[in-house]
Amino acid sequence: MKRLNYLMWLVLVAILAVGCNEDFDTPPIVMPTASHTHNTSIADFKAKYWKDVRNFCDTIKDDVVIHGWVSANDESGNIYKYLFIQDETGGIGLSIDANSLAGTYRVGQEVVLNMKNRWIGKWNGQYLIGKPEWYAAQNVWEAGRMPLEVVKEFVELNGLPNKDKVNPVVAKISDIVGHSDKDTKLKYMGQLVKFQNVKWDAADGETPFSAADASTNRTITDSEGHSITVENSNYADFRAETLPIGNGDVVGVLKMVGEDQWSLIIRDMQDCINFENGTKGTYKDPYTVAEAIEIQNSGRTGWMTGFVVGAVAPEVNEVKSNADIEWKAPTSLPTTIVIADNPDETDFSKCIVVPLPQDSKFREQANLRDNEAVYKTQIWVLGEYGTYMGTHGVLGNSGSTSEYRLSVATGGVTTLNENFEGKAIPSDWLNVQIKGDKAWYTPSFDNNYYAAMTGYKGTAPFESWLITPALDIKNAARKILTFRTQVNGYGSSTTKFEVYVMSTSDPTTATLYKLNPTIATAPASGYSSWAESGDLDLSQYDGTYYIGFLYSATSDANYATWCLDDVKFNVEGGDNPPGPGPDPDLADNRADFETMNGGSAKGTYGTYTSTLGWTATNCNLLIGGETDNNPTFTFIGKMPDSDKWAMAVTMNGHTDKVGTIVSPLIKGGIASLMFSYAIAYTDSQIAFRVDVKQNGQVVYTYTVEQSENTGLEKFKVFNFSERVNVTGDCTIEFTNLCPSKQASNKDRVSIWNVNWVKP
Repeated sequence: MKRLNYLMWLVLVAILAVGCNEDFDTPPIVMPTASHTHNTSIADFKAKYWKDVRNFCDTIKDDVVIHGWVSANDESGNIYKYLFIQDETGGIGLSIDANSLAGTYRVGQEVVLNMKNRWIGKWNGQYLIGKPEWYAAQNVWEAGRMPLEVVKEFVELNGLPNKDKVNPVVAKISDIVGHSDKDTKLKYMGQLVKFQNVKWDAADGETPFSAADASTNRTITDSEGHSITVENSNYADFRAETLPIGNGDVVGVLKMVGEDQWSLIIRDMQDCINFENGTKGTYKDPYTVAEAIEIQNSGRTGWMTGFVVGAVAPEVNEVKSNADIEWKAPTSLPTTIVIADNPDETDFSKCIVVPLPQDSKFREQANLRDNEAVYKTQIWVLGEYGTYMGTHGVLGNSGSTSEYRLSVATGGVTTLNENFEGKAIPSDWLNVQIKGDKAWYTPSFDNNYYAAMTGYKGTAPFESWLITPALDIKNAARKILTFRTQVNGYGSSTTKFEVYVMSTSDPTTATLYKLNPTIATAPASGYSSWAESGDLDLSQYDGTYYIGFLYSATSDANYATWCLDDVKFNVEGGDNPPGPGPDPDLADNRADFETMNGGSAKGTYGTYTSTLGWTATNCNLLIGGETDNNPTFTFIGKMPDSDKWAMAVTMNGHTDKVGTIVSPLIKGGIASLMFSYAIAYTDSQIAFRVDVKQNGQVVYTYTVEQSENTGLEKFKVFNFSERVNVTGDCTIEFTNLCPSKQASNKDRVSIWNVNWVKP
C-alpha cells in the first residue's frame, strides 16, 4: 500500500511539472480603433443644426465627424433605447431601437461618429441623433429610433472604456429649470450634470424610486427651493430602493420634454452621492434633540422628536440665557415652543426653538398659551436644522398637519361638514399608510366627489387611515357624528372598513375606541347603495379627539372598494349622494364614455362624468344606432369587440362655452393613443388639441385639424392613431380650438372609442 501511494505521488509531480512548463499563448487584446478623426465639437455640431421647433429631422450633408465618451446607457434599466455621449463641450443623445446597449457601449467608451448623410433632429423637444419618422398629426418629421445595424455603420468604437473621461458639469437647478431659451437648451440638453446639496422631496425612509406597476417621477429640491423632476423607470434595477434621506448630490442626464419642461435621468444608485445611510430623520426613526443640535446649519432636514418644555419669553429677539425661555404653561405668547430630550429640561443650550407659523394648525394646536395639555408631552416636528433667534432652531416647517404630530389631542373644531367637493383629500385631514402601497383618494360619480380606498392593483397587506381634523367634542353643542358609506365587494373575504375615535392623530401610538356604525353591505357584484351611518353619540369622549376611518386587508383574490362621504360632526341632516361609484374592473386602457348619463344619449350641452372619472364639459352625448335620428347616429357604430353601441362625446365650439374632455389619472402612461372623430352636424371645419399632462404640465401635445379642403364631410369618420410614449401616471385633455371664433354652436366635433396602448 505504501509503495502504491509513493508511485501515485511521483505521477502527480510529473503532471504538475509538465503543466508548469507548458507555454500557453495569451490571447491578444483587440484594441478598437476608429477610422475617422473628429473635426467638430458636440457643442458646435448642435449649434449648427439647431431649429427652434418641437419636432424636426434633417439629413446632414456636410463632412462632419464628432466624437465623445458614453456618459449614460441602459445598464441599470432606467434609460430605455438611448445612449448619451459627451465631449469637453457638451452632450447629446442617440435614439436607438435596441436593448442591452451597455454591453457594447460602456460608460467611458470613446465613440467617433461620421455624421455625413446621417440625421439630427428633435423628438418632443428633445434634441438628438435619430432616424427620420413622419409625425402625421402635426405634419412634420421627427427624430425617431435608429436600427442598431444603422448605428454600427457610422458609430465607431475607439480604444477601451475610460470612466475618468466622463465627468458631470456642476450646475444649479435655477440655471436650467424655468429657462427654455436656445442657449440654455444647447448647453444642457443631453449633458451629464451634478446638482449639489439637494434632497428628495418624497424621501421618508420607505418611499422607493418608482412604483412597481408604473414609472414614477420624483422631485429633488436644492437649498434655494428650486426643484426638478427626476424620471424613474419601474424596470430600473434600483426601482425598489428607498429614496435617500437628507441632503446630498445627484448626478444625471438632462433632457427636455416638450418646449419648456426639463427633467433628469439618473443612471444608477451611484448617482446619489453623500446622502445619509439608513432611515435616520424619518418619522419612524426621528432625530433626538441632541442629534438635531449636532447637525445645525448643515442643510439637513428630517423629523425630530422631543418634549415641549416652554416657549420664548416676551420681548426676546435673541435667546442668550435660560431667562429668555418661559419654562411653564401657559406661556405669554403663542408664537414658539421649545423642545428638549428631557421633559424637565431648563438648560436652553440643550433645547431647540420651533417657530409656529401664523394662522397654521401647528400654532393652533401646539402653542402653550392656549394648550396647556401640550406641556411636557412628546412631539414630532419636520424641518431643517439651523439658527433661529440666535440659538438652535427648526426652520422651514409650514405648520400643516403633515409636518408635525402631537401625543395629545388639542384645539380642535366644534363642527365638521366634509363632502370632499374640493376634489382632493382636505389639507387638514391625514392620509396615513401604515401598510401597503395604496392610499385614500377622491374619485367622482355623477358630479359627486367622495373619498375612496381600494387594494385593487396594489400590494397587500393594507392598513390605510383617513383621519379627520381634531374634534373639540367637549365644547360641541351636538356631539353626534354621521357619515355615509358605499362598497364594491367583488367577493373580497379579508377587506375591512372600521371607524375609531383616536386619542391622537398617530394610529401607531393613539388609544383607539372602536365605533359601531351602520355601514354598507357588499353586493354580489357592482356597488351597493349609499348607507347612512346612523347618529353616533360621542358625548362620552370629554375632550379633543380624532376620527379615523380604517381600510385594511390581507392577501385576497379581490379587494373591496370602500367609499366615504358627507362626514359630519355637530351638523344636522344631509342629502344622499347619487349612484354607484367607479368599477375597478372596467378596462384600464379605454375611456368609458358609455357610462356617462347612465348610458343614455343627451342632445343638450352640459357637463357629464363617467364611472371611471372622465369629465366632459360643454358637451353633448351621441350614441350609435341603426338610423340617424339625433342624438342617435349610424356613423358612431359599436364598441370594439362588442354588440353594444358606442357613445360619442361632442365638444361644442362655442367660444364662450368651449367643449373639453378630461380623463382621470391614467396609471403607467401611454405608448400610443387612438380614437375616432367626425362631425354629426352642419359644421365645416374641425380643430381641437390633445394634451397629455403629468403633474399639471403638458408633456405631449398635438392639434387635429380637418376642413372641407381636406375632405371633411358630415358623418365621415376619421381614425386617429399616434405614438405618445409618455411613461408614468398622466392625464389626457381634449380641447376644442373653436376655429370659427363664433359665440354659437359651431365647430362641433364628436369623439369616441378613445383607447391607448400602455408602455
